[in-house]
Amino acid sequence: KVDDDRILEIYNAMRPYRSTKAELIEIAEELENDYDAVINANLIREAADVYEKRERLKGDR
Repeated sequence: KVDDDRILEIYNAMRPYRSTKAELIEIAEELENDYDAVINANLIREAADVYEKRERLKGDR
């Protein structure tokens, strides 16, 4: 189970302009490898790709 505090950190990291693509991919890898949360990891990877296309990553402003 992912700790509640970590869930909130991930939630904040997922907000536009808060994380780099590498940081989001690192979160996805953590979820997949440490918690076997494959579906959630894939959703974060997908969000990272969308944020990249829409210029919503950290430093894009």
